[in-house]
Amino acid sequence: MNINSIKSRLREMLSKERLEHSINVSEVARDLALNFGCNVTKAEIAGLLHDCAKDLDYKTLQAMIKEYNIKTDKLIYKIPKLLHPLVGAAIAEKEFNIQDSTILKAIRIHSTGAVNMSILDKVIYLSDKIEPLRNMEGVEEVRKIVWEDLDRAMLMVLDKELLYLISEGLLIHPVSIKARNNILNKVVYT
Repeated sequence: MNINSIKSRLREMLSKERLEHSINVSEVARDLALNFGCNVTKAEIAGLLHDCAKDLDYKTLQAMIKEYNIKTDKLIYKIPKLLHPLVGAAIAEKEFNIQDSTILKAIRIHSTGAVNMSILDKVIYLSDKIEPLRNMEGVEEVRKIVWEDLDRAMLMVLDKELLYLISEGLLIHPVSIKARNNILNKVVYT
């Protein structure tokens, strides 16, 4: 499936705002992929599809977890925003016929991060956080650093997100903590 076909299909699935966000993520991902020698087409596709399940309600996401037999843990059900990446990867595979495991992984982990993320994984994770519509505190600093050092940018974003979750008294999935420690180890201790 080519980029234009994916966009056309997403127009039917997503709100106007979510589609704009996804296109922005795809464009930032393309530019970061070029900058870091990553496959540009994979970055564009993963960027477009990363939120393909985001507009689905919680009950639909739960049903699709069962329908697609997606392996997950009990904690994820207590953090509803973490369901859409899992379902999104399944939709990308089943409904968009994306068979590339690296694209599917980048979609699957774009909200939590993971240990030993690939360049593509980091490109999608960061593109989602820094695309032009995003305005989180410190985003401008991340937008500057990301072009020089993906790992430092990852650490900044993971730290900001973890601090936000703590300040709001929200659950943190252990995968995010492991992702942060893995990146910290690369940035500080090597």
